[in-house]
Amino acid sequence: MFTSVPKHDLVSTVVGAVEAALRKQLVFRRTISPTKRTTFALDLALIALGCRCAWLVDVAVAQDAEEVYADLLQILCQDHEVFDKVRHIRCSEQSFFVNMEQCQQTSASATEVCFVLLRQDPQLLPHPPPAILATLRTLAATSALPPDLESRTAIPLAGVLLGYAAAYVPDTDGAFLANASLDVFACRVRTPTWDHAFLKFSCPAVLAAAHPERLAPTRIIGSLKTRFEPRLKELGLTLIVEHSTEIMDRVAL
Repeated sequence: MFTSVPKHDLVSTVVGAVEAALRKQLVFRRTISPTKRTTFALDLALIALGCRCAWLVDVAVAQDAEEVYADLLQILCQDHEVFDKVRHIRCSEQSFFVNMEQCQQTSASATEVCFVLLRQDPQLLPHPPPAILATLRTLAATSALPPDLESRTAIPLAGVLLGYAAAYVPDTDGAFLANASLDVFACRVRTPTWDHAFLKFSCPAVLAAAHPERLAPTRIIGSLKTRFEPRLKELGLTLIVEHSTEIMDRVAL
């Protein structure tokens, strides 16, 4: 249906299709506001259009998520082929929408992600943990994840899928990076009429000092622009990448 839509109108057309599908589902008409429906639609549209690999659903909580989101994708796929490559994936009791075409590329390029082992003194791992690479290959091949993933694998896996340049690998359960100085990177997508949060992640500032060739803020900003800008620009969208330094009581993973 979208093949004849000009590229500069494609995003708004896909967003409109998602909003219409959400209005057809009673659970979303009752539980999320029109503003959140628009946010939901923007995030899912960016996945369907291949602007990023995955989105963690954080604006709605659906009971029976497997059924609800399967129904949503079925509604969308009936008329809009752009959603054919999108799958709903459950990981650690959370819902992700994943572009499986992008997942293939993410699986192949996961070695470019910086994996940070969370201990009292965070460490940059020299190589990606093998379990993460194996799980990515499984997801790319089957569109599903093993049901019993440990947090040590599930948490950095989510970071890779979401497009983070640095992914945390927890060593133990508990509080992480309490009162540590963090480099925080926030990406937004902008048009003349709207501005939308795209992704946000952090990395211990001490590691940027120790490994500037990989974790200096300028290097991470450059890698984010290299990864996301081409497809966004093709769709008439502007990527804004912001860096700040923050100290938090703890970091939620």
